[in-house]
Amino acid sequence: MNDSLPHTTGGATNRAANLPANQPANDTANDTADSALEASRRAAFRPVVLLCGAFAVLSAAMIAFLIVDVATGTHLDAAIWIRCSLVLASAAVLLVFAIAAARGSRSAWIRVRVISPIILLAIIVIVSIPGFLPDWVRVEQAVCGLLLLPVAILVNLPRMGAHVPRKA
Repeated sequence: MNDSLPHTTGGATNRAANLPANQPANDTANDTADSALEASRRAAFRPVVLLCGAFAVLSAAMIAFLIVDVATGTHLDAAIWIRCSLVLASAAVLLVFAIAAARGSRSAWIRVRVISPIILLAIIVIVSIPGFLPDWVRVEQAVCGLLLLPVAILVNLPRMGAHVPRKA
């Protein structure tokens, strides 16, 4: 017997696949299929995660701008602070759920499916109210809405559900 090959007693292995003897070689095929499904899922959710990330970055930049603006002596209405803070919080939550969905979490995908259209609708309503917010805030909110629109569409496509299958 060749000493370079593992022995079949004790820590027995399947020499063809270098796997334990009780694990069939076709598990390697399953692992390959799983990694292909994972790559497909990540590719499908990549635009969703990127758009949610851009939404979060834009919202954080707005808060940073508000802080600098107030530090230079400008008085800002409380409604601006509240609205921009809520948008940043919703962007952070949505980004966390989008990343979890990209990793295969079905519950996170469902949350993104439900939350993204609700946030989008809230943004549309706020932007459409004349005089509620200054125009520069309304423009920023509209850009956030434009970033969120494809997210709400993409995650609700039937093909996205195939990437986060139900557990058996």
